[in-house]
Amino acid sequence: EMFRLLRTNLLFILGDPGQKVINVLSSIGGEGKTFICINLAMSLALLDKKVLIIGLDVRKPKLGEYIGMDNETGITLYLTGNLGKKELIRPSGIHPNLSIITAGPVPPNPGELMAKPSLDILIAECKEKFDYIILDTAPIGIVSDSYALNRFADVNLYIVRADYTPKKNIEDATIL
Repeated sequence: EMFRLLRTNLLFILGDPGQKVINVLSSIGGEGKTFICINLAMSLALLDKKVLIIGLDVRKPKLGEYIGMDNETGITLYLTGNLGKKELIRPSGIHPNLSIITAGPVPPNPGELMAKPSLDILIAECKEKFDYIILDTAPIGIVSDSYALNRFADVNLYIVRADYTPKKNIEDATIL
């Protein structure tokens, strides 16, 4: 029920049908970004919306593991030119309206990959095919990758976990 409430509030904030990219952030690992991405995506898919989750935490990817998919292919291979678009987007196997792009193998240059123009082109093309795109990102308190992804976001969903997230990180998030 809490994901339905989250979905309702996000849909109200997004408002315009052209706004479809939800960037899910947190300050440190273990706060539940991937869990929330998957459940929010399912909540939207149940509304008969086509949803895509893109695993952009390429340093410590969890999306494929949580969904039960291998991480041998994914966004890192696509951005380095080693994977075509047809092999990139895969059905989730959970719901027919939910598709997944896993992170792929951990690259030596994650920050540079997130800045590639080919990612901009991919997101623009996906916005034409999907009703919602959810970005599962790396923690912002540890690496700068997620800052580069703000260029796509129509809304940022900042995740905190009770009795886990340091209060200092929450205070720092208010100045982002």
